[in-house]
Amino acid sequence: MRIKTIFNFLRVLVVIALVGLLQSAKAQGRPPMANLQGEWEWAIYAKSKAELPPAYRKEKLRDVPAAAIYLKLKQRGNKLTGSYSGSDRFLARLEDGELEATIRDNSAKVDLTSGFGGLVTVLLTLQGKTLHWKTIKSEGESYFPNDVFLHRVVKQKRGR
Repeated sequence: MRIKTIFNFLRVLVVIALVGLLQSAKAQGRPPMANLQGEWEWAIYAKSKAELPPAYRKEKLRDVPAAAIYLKLKQRGNKLTGSYSGSDRFLARLEDGELEATIRDNSAKVDLTSGFGGLVTVLLTLQGKTLHWKTIKSEGESYFPNDVFLHRVVKQKRGR
């Protein structure tokens, strides 16, 4: 009986300590860490086949984006790694590579190298259910979007 009482007392102390730590972090104004992990995408498409380059006029409009960006992100604590791919001018300009960054609050500043010799710094900020991509610095030639909102890719389950 005495061991059970001591165990319950220790459990109460642990709960009190955890509540205190959470309140302390809240009092210091630290927001919870954003979850950027996952696959994110943004794309715009032509409204008619007449807008497509001649080589793509027989394709479905949704198969040839005018511009697109795709991110595959992994997160461990505040460390963000992953890959990116993008296109512009109806697939005439392609970008791809690896990325890494540190998350602070709900944002990560990412440096990207263009396949066309340019360097771009992008601020990724979680805003609700979207990921805001904002180019904050650009040098040289690149084909990344300037200011867009990516949505999380939802994997479709196969039918049974």
